[in-house]
Amino acid sequence: MNKILSLLGLARRAGKTVLGFDSTCAAMEKGRIRLVIMAGDTAVNTRKKMEKNCRRHNVPFYYLANREELGRAIGKKAQVVLGLPTHGLTGLIMKELTAYARAGGVAQRVPCEDDKK
Repeated sequence: MNKILSLLGLARRAGKTVLGFDSTCAAMEKGRIRLVIMAGDTAVNTRKKMEKNCRRHNVPFYYLANREELGRAIGKKAQVVLGLPTHGLTGLIMKELTAYARAGGVAQRVPCEDDKK
């Protein structure tokens, strides 16, 4: 998980992240988000809304760490929702998340329609 959090910090420093529920949803509406990461302790209502939005736009999402760990990784106090646009780091982060989940890590991935193609 540390490698994933480090990559998220690198993406943040490179300016390749969208932070927060509203900003992530707006970027998703414009087709700019390729991956969403939410903290494992995200509120139920926020979780449901973001999951619905991700499914509607066919964007995969993962739950990782808690809000403090996720925030610390990107240089903030806490962060619940994080969107990643299409760029090289996003592909690498997705690869690491998949490997982490397969190895029995806590990252949970919810499949999207692209997985069926």
